This record gives sequence, structure tokens and C-alpha cells, in this order.
Amino acid sequence: MSHLTRRSALLGTLGICFGTGSLAWGDRPEKEAITWQKSLKDAHQLAVQQNKPMMVVFGAEWCGPCKQLNQTTLTNPQLAKYINSTFISVHIDIEDEVQIAKILDVKSIPCTIILSPEADLLGRVEGFVQPAPMYQKLVSAKKLHTETHMQAAGASQSQVR
Repeated sequence: MSHLTRRSALLGTLGICFGTGSLAWGDRPEKEAITWQKSLKDAHQLAVQQNKPMMVVFGAEWCGPCKQLNQTTLTNPQLAKYINSTFISVHIDIEDEVQIAKILDVKSIPCTIILSPEADLLGRVEGFVQPAPMYQKLVSAKKLHTETHMQAAGASQSQVR
């Protein structure tokens, strides 16, 4: 599936109401510092409003590496602070959102995908990773988002002239 086709499919799917999107494997609000959105639709709306990239974490309740990512990496206080200030985050249970996983080419879990508010792919982290490598991947994705946003702004200004 081409990037443009995948983006169109994802944006089209975002128009459809997704259930609650809540996950048992990710539900630890008393210990988590990351602000998780309840659905991809909610995350997308906030990403557009705030011009922040989305961090979409795919997993499943039965997935050991997903639980390890959640308990080790995503609960790291410094990483959580960076994620909250930079991204709009959502957990997605791959079994509940098979179509979204297919559109985004999720082949194994855990899988973290960073998308622009326009649903452009900015980064992908597959499998369990420690906080430091996750941070580096997220910084790279944010940098790409910033560069892309600045290029788009420059292009629209040159059209105005």
C-alpha cells in the first residue's frame, strides 16, 4: 500500500467513530504519568487542534512485551514528561482495531507509530525498547514533524506572494 493510499485510508477511517479504545493492559492511571486519549479519533482531534504529532501505541492484553513496554519504558518519568509535552498519545488494542493496524502496517506488537496531525508517518518503533532508545526515536519523529511543518508554512507563504 502506498504512503498516500495508507494516509487516505487512515484519514477516512478516522471519520468513523471508534469505540472507547480503552485497554486493560494500558489502564494504570494511578501510576502512569502519560496522558492517554480514549480513542484514536479523540487523539486525532487534539493533534489537529494543538498541531502535535500523535503517538499511537499498539498492543494487546495478552502480550508480554507490551506489558514490559508499558511498565518499564512508558512509565519512565522523564520520558512521560517529554511525551506529554510533545505528543498526543493513545493506546490501541490491536484486536479491537484490526483495520487501523492493517492500514498502518502493524505486523507485530508492541508497535509505536508517530503520525503527524495530517496522518503522515513520522516514525515507528517496533518491539520492546528501553526509555533511552524510545526517547531518541521520539525526538527524531518530532524533528521531522517540525521540519515538515516549517516547509509547508514556507510553501504556503510563497503562494501568497
